[in-house]
Amino acid sequence: MKTAARLLALLLFVPLLCHAQSKLYTQLYVFGDSYSDSGAGYIDGNGPTAVVYLAQRLDIPFTYFGDPKTQTEHPIHEGLNFAVSGARTGEGKGSYGPHRELLGRGMSTQVDDFAALVKSGDVHFDAEQTMFFLLGGLNDRTLPAGQTRTNEEALIDTLYGLGARRFMVALLPVKIPQFATAGERANAELTSVPQDMKAKYPDIQIALSNWGSFYDQAITHPSQYGFTNTTDKCAGRALRNEDTTECATPQTYFFYHDGHPSTAAHKVVGDMLYDEAVSNKSSQ
Repeated sequence: MKTAARLLALLLFVPLLCHAQSKLYTQLYVFGDSYSDSGAGYIDGNGPTAVVYLAQRLDIPFTYFGDPKTQTEHPIHEGLNFAVSGARTGEGKGSYGPHRELLGRGMSTQVDDFAALVKSGDVHFDAEQTMFFLLGGLNDRTLPAGQTRTNEEALIDTLYGLGARRFMVALLPVKIPQFATAGERANAELTSVPQDMKAKYPDIQIALSNWGSFYDQAITHPSQYGFTNTTDKCAGRALRNEDTTECATPQTYFFYHDGHPSTAAHKVVGDMLYDEAVSNKSSQ
């Protein structure tokens, strides 16, 4: 009888083990700005951002840092999004907008928030199965030359010290008019980050993500992705007391707010990010 019970337990456990081993990643932690914010600050759009769709494709439970439900209904720690609209890559506690939206909490401070969770024991992660995704620089336009690179490498230093080993560093879009200059400037700095960090940490696994060029691809070839409008916004921002009346077909608009993609555009990019993750994992 005991043998049969053990066999049954083994049969139940093996599929779960195989499922876990078949997943590209089991955990995902994101740091960034409005192009990734899913609730920690202000959602500058009409729904999930690309990293949320990536988490869905990776089958990782995912929510934003500060989600009150994580304390009660679903204590999700496998995937947390620390990105806050208006964030730069450096420090900054942030401030609250007219409707109590948190804005401008810097990526360095976001990483400090993550570090506090690790040190308190609220978050544990398997270094080999966890992606740390850095998606910043769009708001660094007034920083001194080279500062974006310095800031992101400092973020990686901190996360590495906490045990992180797998990183993706996002290159930025350069075809979105509002952020083209910032993207070109930051990309020139970010391209050297993986090489720098590999020289410093021989066991690190780090790569550049084509996150930005995925947006560029969607906006320059809109018909391939179902977009018919790549210039106008679909609605105004409550944050700026603009008219928030939604356009008739938001799913056909690349932009939902001025300079900020619709969730339909984010979905396109999220799917591309998943394909990129598959390609990167198979090449390692």
